[in-house]
This record gives sequence, structure tokens and C-alpha cells, in this order.
Amino acid sequence: METNPVLPVSSAKRRDLSGSTVARKGHIPSSDRAAPLAELKARAHRCRTPKQFRDLLEHLRQFIPYQHFAAMWGSPHKSIRFIFNYDFPIDLLRWRLTTGALWTSPAFQEWLETKRTILWCDAAKRLKEQFDPELLMRMEKAHVQYSLCGGFAAANHFVLVAAAMPSAESGRIHLKPFDLVVPMLVEASQRAYPNTLLTKRETAVLKRRAMGEIIKQIAVAEGISERTVREHLQHIKQKLYTNDLVNAVVIAVKSGMLLPPWKKGVSEASHRTSRD
Repeated sequence: METNPVLPVSSAKRRDLSGSTVARKGHIPSSDRAAPLAELKARAHRCRTPKQFRDLLEHLRQFIPYQHFAAMWGSPHKSIRFIFNYDFPIDLLRWRLTTGALWTSPAFQEWLETKRTILWCDAAKRLKEQFDPELLMRMEKAHVQYSLCGGFAAANHFVLVAAAMPSAESGRIHLKPFDLVVPMLVEASQRAYPNTLLTKRETAVLKRRAMGEIIKQIAVAEGISERTVREHLQHIKQKLYTNDLVNAVVIAVKSGMLLPPWKKGVSEASHRTSRD
């Protein structure tokens, strides 16, 4: 991933109680925010492609000095449509996807209800008794516990974006500015990535593999070569941040990209009954 260094802000200052002027690391005075914010709005409005979205995120660093960025969207009813990673620790993403930890996170559930942008470490402290200790440990180990989280949440659709900050202080300083840009990031992301993470063909191939079909059977059923089946499986693993096909199936099921076999059967039977 290409990343740009955080631009130093030497002019950022504040006054302490004694009246002396001291520098505040990472803080950008409101007067100095206008130009970067205007340019950010313009770039977000023009954003239509994945490259433009990544360029937008690079420009975002002039406004919010984040270290890592990630986003995902789908249905609050345990279905992820797309996962976007911009240098977020892959081990943490893989663990959360494999365990379905997003759906059980108290911070995520609170955000769905309140729609308020949060600083993750503050939410974790406030809701500590409800959190899985392993999630707290893994977030701290990955150094992303100071993530700003916000987005769009409705009954049938959510878009969650997260920007990992270098410290709790930096997160609190930039909470309101981040809240300002979240709607732009949400809209730009949806235009840049209008399709699902897995293509229809990849979904079909993974479903057949999950049902126990071998590569030759999948190739015949889908009308493609065995080489193409292998290529699809490789792409699927890359998209789901794993080198293991079994783990890819688990992630796809946990994230709602695939229905497990028994649910698929129940769903089809229910559909047939409703038609009859």
C-alpha cells in the first residue's frame, strides 16, 4: 500500500491556563482547515473510481492525520457486501471476519443505534464490561485502538469507515473534523465500489467448493476450465485476507457473503412453499 507521511503542522497552537502559547501535536487550527476541506470536498464529489478513492484518502491525511484506514458496508443483519482495506493490520481484519466479531462488538451495536461518530478507545472504556477481552487485546496489539469510526446506518444498509489515529489525544482532537468528512467518504466509497466484493462467478465457485465439490466438478458445472476455477479460488482468498480456502469459506459464511449449506436448503424450501 502506498502511504504518504503525515504532514507536520508547526503552526498548530493552543493557549494553556497561564496564557502562554504551546504547540499541540497534530492539531490544525480551524482557519488552516478551510483549504484542505474545500479540496477534499471537491475530490470526493469527483470520485468515481477505486484509484480516485485512494487518491482521496491520501488527500484526507492533510485534514485527518490517520495512520490506517478501513471500511466495510452491507446490511446490519449480518451481511457484509464489501471490505475495503487501506493499510489496516491484516491479521486483525482476518480474525474479526473469521470470528464474526463485528456483529458482536458493543461499539458497533451502539453506533448502529446512535449513528454518532466515535473514538473506539473511549467506547471500549465506556462499554468495557460488554467487550470480549480478546478483541480489546487484539485492537491494542495492532495499535488501532485509537480509531475514529463513523459512517451511515439505516435499517437495511450500513457503511462504516475507520481511521486509526496515533494516539487518544489525536483522536479526540480530530473527532469533529472526522465527523465532518464522513458523509463525503461514505458517498465517494459507494460510487467508487458499486459492486460486491466477490463477483457472481466467484460466489458461485465458492458455494460449490463449500458444498464439497472438487475443482473438476466445479469446472464442469460452471462451464469453465479447471485453471479458471483455481484462479477464482486464489482471487477469493486474496479478497478475504487469507491463504487458506477453508478459512475463506468460514469468513464468507460469517460475513454473510455465503449462506451455509443448511440455511441455503431451508431458504430454497421456504421459497418453494411460498410459491405453492
